[in-house]
Amino acid sequence: MHSHTTLLVALLVAFAGCAGGPPAGTETGTPTATDSPTPTATDSPTPGTTTYGTDCPAFVEADPVSDVPDDATVIPYADLSAERRAEFDAALSEGNAEVEDGGDGYVFWVDRPYVRYEGTVYRAVVAVC
Repeated sequence: MHSHTTLLVALLVAFAGCAGGPPAGTETGTPTATDSPTPTATDSPTPGTTTYGTDCPAFVEADPVSDVPDDATVIPYADLSAERRAEFDAALSEGNAEVEDGGDGYVFWVDRPYVRYEGTVYRAVVAVC
């Protein structure tokens, strides 16, 4: 019986370090209150949009397409508002144009992604980081 008790004590001592967690002063990877970013006004979601908790802007890009879906809405460039034309022009000349995440331009480009400009149809894509 004495050997069983000694074996039991030895096993308890051996596994005590495993059950007790990491040694004092070791990082556990458990987040603390200081690990979380402080919420800002830009972190509040706008209805109908997806936010990712970042302060980066949304961008619209316009790429020419040769195959337009039959059910796609294609808007003539002349029918765009002055603001949308400016965004479209910047997307063509600079590669992208910044639009306010959740703003009028953002909603427009998400809802109507095709524009006919000088005989070519472009698909607008909104990207949010």
